Amino acid sequence: MRYRRGASVERELIKMLEGEGFAVIRSAGSKKVDIVAGKRGEYLCIEVKSTHDNRVYFSREDYEKLTSFADLFGGRAVIAVKFIGRGWRFFYPEDLPDGGKNYKLGVKDRKYRRFEEVIGLQTSLDGVINREG
Repeated sequence: MRYRRGASVERELIKMLEGEGFAVIRSAGSKKVDIVAGKRGEYLCIEVKSTHDNRVYFSREDYEKLTSFADLFGGRAVIAVKFIGRGWRFFYPEDLPDGGKNYKLGVKDRKYRRFEEVIGLQTSLDGVINREG
């Protein structure tokens, strides 16, 4: 059941990305990343998670796999979490607080990005403030 839900959520994100003009490849099974998406020289290397809970855990091992793959590929590492019934949250690995063995991503975390920010349609307020400061 868990695999089916995960694959379904991945396909949902793929449709969202394709709807914004991205070319998308899904890596079935447990590889280094779930989705690689690109548009005009910008690449996203995405690990997808889903949960009915208010939080999901991301292991240090998965963190290392994602960030090393994205670095080699020349893309932006992104963790996409579908909080079932509450929508999508997108996290950049460098924004995660160090949590020992695991990183905890919560529906109420403030350091998440919206889909429009991740795909470059909108700048986050943090990005605007940092550029001006």
